[in-house]
Amino acid sequence: MSEPKDPVSEIEQLIDELESFADKSPWYLQHKIVVPEEDFFRITQRIREILPSELAEARSMLTKRDLILKNAQEEHRRILDSAERRLEDMTSEEQVVVIARQQADRIIEAAKREAESLKRDALVYTTELLEDMEQQFNQTVVSIKKGREFLEAEISKQVEDNMAGIDSRQQVAEPAAAPVATSDDGPED
Repeated sequence: MSEPKDPVSEIEQLIDELESFADKSPWYLQHKIVVPEEDFFRITQRIREILPSELAEARSMLTKRDLILKNAQEEHRRILDSAERRLEDMTSEEQVVVIARQQADRIIEAAKREAESLKRDALVYTTELLEDMEQQFNQTVVSIKKGREFLEAEISKQVEDNMAGIDSRQQVAEPAAAPVATSDDGPED
């Protein structure tokens, strides 16, 4: 089997492989599918390997988002601290104090806008990432449902075919009785 390009495709291929065992299962095991133990564990292990990588990627994105927010908050605090220190240093003259407060207010507002912008961007990015993951998981769930429906239809068909075969064998085994001619039924000479 060639390596698929993305984890969702690989998971779909593994599910298809599991579904193929339904076609190979013996007809006499109604409502049962035979999957060789080695194949079962190989497939489930690979699915376990793929899903954690997808989840790790999502966690990594969330960690990056948190780091961006933390950095924005630290920058906000640093700017506020810097503005406050500058303001304290300039209290000697009233005119200088007024100018300093105006600058501090501008810096604070700029820092707040920047922090809000970074926060908004991080939230948008996280939302888009989660929407993409949700869509991929939904596609996987749809594939699983289709596979299960296909298997259930195949099982029903197998049961019907088996029942039809049993009925036809019974009809062949019980031929219709032919009328037996007796001496009383014929014309007398």
